[in-house]
Amino acid sequence: MLSIGLILLPVCSVQAKTAVNDHRHPTSKVSSSEKQCRLDIYHLVKKDGRSFRPNLQIAFITDNLYRQRYVAMKTGISHPTGFENISYYRSGQPIEVFTANWRNNGTKHTVSRLVMLGGTSDKQAFDVLSGLMKTDQGHFELRDNANRYRLNANRNDISAFFTCLNDYYHE
Repeated sequence: MLSIGLILLPVCSVQAKTAVNDHRHPTSKVSSSEKQCRLDIYHLVKKDGRSFRPNLQIAFITDNLYRQRYVAMKTGISHPTGFENISYYRSGQPIEVFTANWRNNGTKHTVSRLVMLGGTSDKQAFDVLSGLMKTDQGHFELRDNANRYRLNANRNDISAFFTCLNDYYHE
């Protein structure tokens, strides 16, 4: 598990460590229960000219028992640590800006939670980013200082995630 602030973030290692060698190339995964709703979206890059591996993972997570919600991000250990602005783009136009405070977690990953630019609430970032992602049906782009990540979540995963929110996460 990754410790981020006061909430523990379980690492989804199935797709994060395993190359995707078939033609499906999954780009998202959902898990839902009375305790937690979670949608993971992966940005895939081609390695060795034939297999795809994720180089960025975004997790929309709710803890339904304690009424927590946040967006966590995970990338490789070589990603610089510290604060970084991450912009949400739609059709090539910037829509919203978030801030990540990247920290190394052991020797394999760099992790962060998102907040709104100039803000401190990870709940607000969750609400804004999940709303944008839902509006764009899971097809969006994030840009940081050096990279562009085009993300494409499966529609069924998005639907299952928001169904979980409606069924189990109540304010």
